Amino acid sequence: MGNTGYKSFASLELYYTDDGSSAGVQPKPNVVTDPDYIAPVLDTVTCAPSIRFYNTERKLSAKKNDCPRGYSGSTATLVAPSNLFFSTVNIADANAKADAWLAANVQSYANNSGTCEVTYIPPSGGGGSGGCFVEGTLISLPDGSRKPIEELQRDQMLLSAEIETLIDTNDANELYKWSAEHLSETRIVSPITQISEKLASKTMIVNDGLFEATPTHLQLIQRDGFWKFISLGDIQVGDNLYTIDKEIISVTSVTINLEERKIYPLTLNPFHTYFANGILTHNYKQAY
Repeated sequence: MGNTGYKSFASLELYYTDDGSSAGVQPKPNVVTDPDYIAPVLDTVTCAPSIRFYNTERKLSAKKNDCPRGYSGSTATLVAPSNLFFSTVNIADANAKADAWLAANVQSYANNSGTCEVTYIPPSGGGGSGGCFVEGTLISLPDGSRKPIEELQRDQMLLSAEIETLIDTNDANELYKWSAEHLSETRIVSPITQISEKLASKTMIVNDGLFEATPTHLQLIQRDGFWKFISLGDIQVGDNLYTIDKEIISVTSVTINLEERKIYPLTLNPFHTYFANGILTHNYKQAY
């Protein structure tokens, strides 16, 4: 370990203070619990300290790996502050000790401090009903008018939005990888390439009827300062939505409806966003 510059005492001996002579009592161990314990004293003359080298600040990141199925763990960074570890050899050796400590502890740190984010889980049953809105949902057309979703037809043009930084795709797995701190979009138009009528036994109602769609519907929301796409079934009170008037509104209520409802999966191409009841959303990848 090397000298610290402190001199400690292994044993204590009783002596007379007037002349410094021994009292004839056998020495006893110098232990911390003894009332007579004498702590080490700094003596850099007769006990010169060894040179110490301290680590620089070191960091190591790991991804939280204990999230349940359907969730992805965030990345957390564990820090070894400077001067936490020392070596009598060199700085590289001190840094190696810091790195070893980081490697041994970073995963548990990530699991304890990281968060789990929803990832895309494809609808079961290979195709199924998909994510889509219920009958009566008003879809915005390029001229600013709105039309019930059940009255839409193939090749009809819808008002769409091209989102900056988003490489728009019908692949939900890719959509769920995207996020942005700021939402910037340009209004465009896109045609319906597929639309059909199906039945759903479970839907999600947001803000007491603002809109209603199946739990697997891909919805644009803002959460914790980031815009992202999630399954509607994972929407939470406090999330934000983006409107056709470029306003941000909060989700104030989410309820589940188990009554059978008509739904209308629709697919657009080449752009896949549209406005449903004035809320910017995403289409469903229709199974052919």
